[in-house]
Amino acid sequence: MTKKPFRYLAVAILGISASLVLNQQTNTVEAKSIVKTVMHDAHAYDLYGDKVKGKYAAYTQVKLDDQPIPFSFKPFAPAYQIKGKKQYIKASNIDGVKRKVKRNSYVYATSSRRADSRLLKKGKTITTYGNSFKFKNGQRYYRIGGPKKQYVKASNLSKIISSNTEETTVKVTAKEGAGLYDFIKDDTYSKKAKRGTKFTVDYAENNGGDEDDPQIFTYHIKGTKYWLLSSEVRAKKKMPVHYYDSEHYSYIKFYKNTDVYNADGTMQDHHGQKIRKQGGFLKVNKLLYIWVPAEKKAELFYHLKGHEFYASASRDGGTSVIDVGDGYVKQKDVRFIDGVKLSPINTAEEASQAAKQKTTK
Repeated sequence: MTKKPFRYLAVAILGISASLVLNQQTNTVEAKSIVKTVMHDAHAYDLYGDKVKGKYAAYTQVKLDDQPIPFSFKPFAPAYQIKGKKQYIKASNIDGVKRKVKRNSYVYATSSRRADSRLLKKGKTITTYGNSFKFKNGQRYYRIGGPKKQYVKASNLSKIISSNTEETTVKVTAKEGAGLYDFIKDDTYSKKAKRGTKFTVDYAENNGGDEDDPQIFTYHIKGTKYWLLSSEVRAKKKMPVHYYDSEHYSYIKFYKNTDVYNADGTMQDHHGQKIRKQGGFLKVNKLLYIWVPAEKKAELFYHLKGHEFYASASRDGGTSVIDVGDGYVKQKDVRFIDGVKLSPINTAEEASQAAKQKTTK
């Protein structure tokens, strides 16, 4: 097996077809079932954060896939899939998140009654579940523990310091030990940990998989700059595996031969050639309205990250490409397929006014 990690590797052909993007469902072993308790009323969502039919009450048990995955929208928080359904619950409603106690705090059952005699000391780390509640006294509280009602004033707690879903212990199992990789300096390891060594890890990432085994990803060792290969350790529990490309870039697909436009809304002339219909992942980095003079209206366009693309027709009998330079394609002519969903950086009215100003100059 190749030992060099793949954190920064990308697949490109002529700069034409895109980086090989593997979404959360690709190249993964079928998840097993696990039963967990919902600690905070939870809505069901799809992977892009839109609510779907389904709501799960606090302190009820649900059957889930045991492999949590990150939602496909910022901040890419972890979620569990309901077994057998296309529904996802935020892991913060199940596993909770960790916060620091900023000042000594009591635990409450209501706004006027304490749940018990406990005093949470300043500096203590506790787990809270879901969003805060607004009590009758106008103050907000986070739920802790259960099943009886236990709350702590939100103002007495810090921001989230870590996710319980994204932290676990791993043990080195490889006979020759595990390499500790510092990706800032190099893609090869500079030191090794002996077999049996344990580490706390707080993040897992995959940028396309090892060339011999796409199941391999890397764990980040908490509080350090080092990473471990998943093939060289055994984790106490499964963590969501983040896909670097999917969380940093946006990808479209050309489902038909597509015209390319310039920033001023004029169509590019490639002697009858267009970008060819193709199944690859193509990077885009901007979504905006552009005034199209020929149509006398503003339309939504994606800005293409690449410059060279396969052409719809060959001019010499072989495979041909076109260089689109600073190119744009209409949103309606392509399909968004993976990565970060873009929002328009302007409005149709702003694009219209900008075009008018250029005309009058």
